[in-house]
Amino acid sequence: MNMLTLDNQESEQYQHDFIVEQVVAVETTKQSQQEEIQVKAKQLLDRLFPLEMGSHQDVTSYQIDYHHLLAYFADGSHSGLRNNRQFVAFIGQPESPDSILFRDGTGSHIELFIARSQGDGTVTLSAIKDIQIETHTMFTQKSGMRHWISLVQGDEQGRPHASSEDKEYRSKCGGDYLLTYQLKL
Repeated sequence: MNMLTLDNQESEQYQHDFIVEQVVAVETTKQSQQEEIQVKAKQLLDRLFPLEMGSHQDVTSYQIDYHHLLAYFADGSHSGLRNNRQFVAFIGQPESPDSILFRDGTGSHIELFIARSQGDGTVTLSAIKDIQIETHTMFTQKSGMRHWISLVQGDEQGRPHASSEDKEYRSKCGGDYLLTYQLKL
């Protein structure tokens, strides 16, 4: 009887150790995927909306300063966009926007959602919560629907998430900037 008890205890300990190892492995995988997603999202920003100096990879914060988007780096330096016309609107406070809306050369919008971390006093790189790309479905020559495709956040199977909704921003000039899901040309 003591032998069975000992075997059961060893089996339970082995099972517990195995579960802990698997949980750590899953969390590590998720963390490495998240880091990879951050790198690729920032590469997209570098390609579509390059900074005058530096890379979105090295940005610690974004701020809006008199119609301009400024990206700040760990050493205290900052840079604007190479083409400031691409920055059109934002949500949140100018000194700490929650999201930033860009417009590319074709007129399509891309929204950058900035993740907020609980600060511990150290300077950390800015994290991207999501990037949503605007797409259109045209029903007739005069009407259609606007869709937003998420590049960072997906559904349970990892597929991109899509939504159609009205979005309200503050333009870089201070006025309202509204994007409705219904398009009328």
